[in-house]
Amino acid sequence: MSEWERVRLDEVVALDVEAVPVETTASYDIAGVLNRGRGLLYRDPLPGSETSYKTLNLIRPDQIVYSRLKAFEGAITVAPSDLPQVYASQEFPTFTCGQRLLPSYFRLLTTTKGLWDDLQNLSTGMGGRRERVKPADFLTIRIPLPSVSEQNRIVDVMAAVDAEIEAFSAERKALGGLRKAILGDLQTIAATSPQTTLGDFIESRGGSIKTGPFGTALKAAEYSPDGVPVISTGEVRHGFIRVNEKTPRVGATTLARLPQYTLAHGDIVFARKGAVDRSAWVKSAEAGYFLGSDGLRVRTGTDVDEARFIAYLLQTDLILTWLSDHATGTIMKGLNQKILAAIPLGFPAGDVRRNVVSQLDSLDEHAGSMELELAHLRTFRYALLTSLLNQEIEVPESYNALLEGVS
Repeated sequence: MSEWERVRLDEVVALDVEAVPVETTASYDIAGVLNRGRGLLYRDPLPGSETSYKTLNLIRPDQIVYSRLKAFEGAITVAPSDLPQVYASQEFPTFTCGQRLLPSYFRLLTTTKGLWDDLQNLSTGMGGRRERVKPADFLTIRIPLPSVSEQNRIVDVMAAVDAEIEAFSAERKALGGLRKAILGDLQTIAATSPQTTLGDFIESRGGSIKTGPFGTALKAAEYSPDGVPVISTGEVRHGFIRVNEKTPRVGATTLARLPQYTLAHGDIVFARKGAVDRSAWVKSAEAGYFLGSDGLRVRTGTDVDEARFIAYLLQTDLILTWLSDHATGTIMKGLNQKILAAIPLGFPAGDVRRNVVSQLDSLDEHAGSMELELAHLRTFRYALLTSLLNQEIEVPESYNALLEGVS
């Protein structure tokens, strides 16, 4: 295995900006750059009469483009080969790859933490005071450069993985669309059913933690990996609770002192402020978790199946709009137990409720499995690309002959 060169970008890349004069009678399709190498962000067309820019930068197919201001966030990518005519402000310099560097290979590099770190190191300062990354400084970055044929092989292998991720992502998006349609049907059913309020089902309110070590100042010593997760607004999503390695945990010894604040299977959890459209149903696996001070809990006096149906009702557009309209505050919307108790609910017959819950439970279970598979695929992609770029794994030249044989 031959050792790759590490070259400065100015050896294989050239600054290539095409500034186009803005005409007041024309309209321009505008693009930005997403962070962490996630590609271009396509914005609404900009009429020339509505901008003070005298010129806009034309982004051409296969060009490298980054945000001078947001480079420290990894806002860099390579434009697609089939890119239509799009423009950006002067804050987005463009570069053209030379013969020794494939745009598709550099596109892979833009998804790596190593390149993001290089860009961050070139962006001095903090927050809004960060310096812009100048093109001349960008071109001093060094990258690993295999031969063009090996770049091609790496690109091809990674393209297969990316295609799999894209297929899973498309299927996951389709499941989201189906779920939205079922919730729309549920909203229609609820509108023609006997009317009640969430307060009619509430058995126990509260669950917020205001004092002691469970407020905003949890002690570092109590963030035990074997402890119980403390659920906050960040973990409450649309319909489910997501716990990860960043979720704070508290030791079981301390937890035992306040058992009345643990969550139970069938509880419904809301964000107290900010994301008032978020609520989650507590699954059996999450029973015993703690609820943080920025959350609200509703415990119904019904059985778990009815509570599950109510949790789905709370995710319909009609109720989400109602929550937004009735939340308190102007700068940051907030909820309280009185507002939650007044939420209007349409409650159909038992067989209808069970059918809706069965459909949505099955859909959510499938979506959850796909989320897990997607997470595994992304982890695999990261590990594979890292190993390829570190030359821990080599795509042999025989791979070229294999491709020729099946093409």
